[in-house]
Amino acid sequence: MNDDVLLENRAVGRLEQYYFKNSRRNIYIALEEVEDADFYWSPKEIEKFDGLWVEETPIKEMAEALKRSEIAVFLLSLDRIFRGKIKPRRDWNFW
Repeated sequence: MNDDVLLENRAVGRLEQYYFKNSRRNIYIALEEVEDADFYWSPKEIEKFDGLWVEETPIKEMAEALKRSEIAVFLLSLDRIFRGKIKPRRDWNFW
């Protein structure tokens, strides 16, 4: 065998070793089936969301105002809280 083939075989072996070492048999993917979990928001929509949040508008009403699903609005609220952009509510007033 020439040197190129040996190097390629070693590289393949290392990749296989890495894959098998780091692969998992059972993987749970959160929100995989949620079709209406929309993760893309424009700055204008976020500004509107933040205003509604401060007014303590219920998630259901926010979803209607933003023309999004309740799940999408809920996920945005978690993201904004995590990033420190809004404060959690005492009574989240979801639905």
